[in-house]
Amino acid sequence: MNNRWLLLLLSIFSVNAQSFQPSIEIIEQFDDVKLVAFINEADIENYPLWHPLTEAPPLSVNKAIQSIKNLYKTNRDHLLPKSVKEVELRKISRHEYYWHYLVKIKTNNDKKPKYQIYVVLMNGKVIPALIETESYK
Repeated sequence: MNNRWLLLLLSIFSVNAQSFQPSIEIIEQFDDVKLVAFINEADIENYPLWHPLTEAPPLSVNKAIQSIKNLYKTNRDHLLPKSVKEVELRKISRHEYYWHYLVKIKTNNDKKPKYQIYVVLMNGKVIPALIETESYK
């Protein structure tokens, strides 16, 4: 009987172990929205550093957009024609020479468009950003 409880506790702790991995929080203002993304520190372990005054970025804009296309393909989806609306290059705060792209993608063809913003790391990893809604007082 005690073994069952032990097994249950171990399974609960192992499921939640990933939530204890150290992460870097990115909070950005992009256009008129505030967004948040979380990067696992393991994702930037062998991260290509960029010195803006001496060299080109390690990941081009074209390759960053291709990384987003690849993400869509793995989800059996595709980007709409002319869906890339904005691309910005930003520094990861408190990490010198660590940069990322913010890419704004249009996700529908309606008159009132909807957008998804992605953080693309210089190693090609794509992280969907969470858009924070404004709080009303």
